Amino acid sequence: MAYYRAGGDKRGNAASRRARKQWMLGAIEDRTLGWAPFGGNGTTVNCVFCRELLTFATVEADRIVAGGSYRRENVQPACRACNLARSDDDLTVEEVAERVLLTVSRTGRKTPALAV
Repeated sequence: MAYYRAGGDKRGNAASRRARKQWMLGAIEDRTLGWAPFGGNGTTVNCVFCRELLTFATVEADRIVAGGSYRRENVQPACRACNLARSDDDLTVEEVAERVLLTVSRTGRKTPALAV
């Protein structure tokens, strides 16, 4: 039995998700957007919100227009904590940081515990 996300999977297949992560890290070039649009060096890039250093394993594609596509023009690198804190809201860097700090003060963790 195959698993399908509600509303379809806008993220694309595994190969396209890997390519998106490599592009955000600056490891591959985009024909229109060029090399390393976020200042990555090919292996690391900073979170656009908190500036935490991210690797291939930790970078997440945060959609600039929430609910929009995962096209390269609409994604930016974010750490898990900032991506969860921003959610689908249009927040400033300061507002995202405030949400992350609120989560830390409530739970002692940067990210909330996931319900299982």
